[in-house]
Amino acid sequence: TCNDCAEVVATVPRKSTGSSKKRPSPSKKTRAQKGGAHKEGVFSPVVVAARSVLGDKRLNKIRGDVISMHSDIIKRFVATADSSFGQTVLVRLFSAADRNGDGKLDEDEVADALRKLGFSWLKEKQVGGIVKRADLDKNGYIDFEEFVREAPKTLKTNLVKLAKKNGGEMGLLV
Repeated sequence: TCNDCAEVVATVPRKSTGSSKKRPSPSKKTRAQKGGAHKEGVFSPVVVAARSVLGDKRLNKIRGDVISMHSDIIKRFVATADSSFGQTVLVRLFSAADRNGDGKLDEDEVADALRKLGFSWLKEKQVGGIVKRADLDKNGYIDFEEFVREAPKTLKTNLVKLAKKNGGEMGLLV
């Protein structure tokens, strides 16, 4: 937990509603009870302060708008795959993933590359699905042409997930 969070939160004036603190009804579970409580991180005090000033509804609207803009930036970045810059990036990604230099990626090389990109949630079955979808000639490997076709889709989906994971770890979702 963030030791400084309590100190910072204590100094932020709270809105007074004139009534005692509202408790969730017995039928509604809190986020923590559902197991969806977010981790505290370096930005937690700022988020808590913003919530006390803006209220939950406005904070959630702003946060949703920022997340949407960030997702759009990721998608636009991935859409550059057809440009000369994008092609250069794809060549470097493929070369970095092709550990043995044979010009093709096996499932282990793909799994290792995805882990190195931070996509830790992708399990063996999911990596196998990515390889199967990309392997158009069904030889059990992904060659460069197959990689160029599959990489943008896989990157777009998983970079957005990574951004959410990182935002949670930094305390932006408390």
